[in-house]
Amino acid sequence: MKPSDFMLGLLDFLAILLPGAVATWLLTQYLEQLPPGFGYVRDLGTTESPLPWVVVVFTSYALGHFVFMAGSRLDPVYDRWRKRTKPEESDRNYSAARELHHRLTPQLAYPELSTLKWARTYILLHAQPACAEIDRLEASSKFFRSMVVVSALAVAHFLLTVGEPVFAVQSATLCALSFWRYCEERWKMTELAYVTVIVLHDTKVAKADQNGATG
Repeated sequence: MKPSDFMLGLLDFLAILLPGAVATWLLTQYLEQLPPGFGYVRDLGTTESPLPWVVVVFTSYALGHFVFMAGSRLDPVYDRWRKRTKPEESDRNYSAARELHHRLTPQLAYPELSTLKWARTYILLHAQPACAEIDRLEASSKFFRSMVVVSALAVAHFLLTVGEPVFAVQSATLCALSFWRYCEERWKMTELAYVTVIVLHDTKVAKADQNGATG
């Protein structure tokens, strides 16, 4: 167990729990009779018992997974954003990683294996410590992807239910910024994976050639 493993687990956990907490708060606004332990969420009251906090944490974690599932629907939107702003034809890192992928692992044998999945699998098998930064960027992108979902729900709540346009505008701004950050973090993650697999493979080849020459 390394400190980096703990941090990655914490980031992944927060990517579920924090958006789930916002979803829990929004849910309590539409419940006439709140279950025990939820009243303080809507009324901002206080309680001395730890049980309500435990209930809300577990509910936030559960709802966070549903928010996460809804957020995965944004992946095709990201793909369209990437093709428009960062086309694959001009991405030399992707082109080199794809060429390496097709050369080492023919697509005919694994048609469902994308270049990104192949690169991450290759790195995991040959240089597992190099996965830490890639995983951190992925966890960060997942967090902001979930924040897009809960921010959009907050816009609908403040605009259509309670009639607070100022809060609706703030939530819409947060939604837009979260989507921008999600795209940027995911882009950084994919580029880092491509660069890492290229450097790792070239380093292995160079070492093999050197050993062959000295042998």
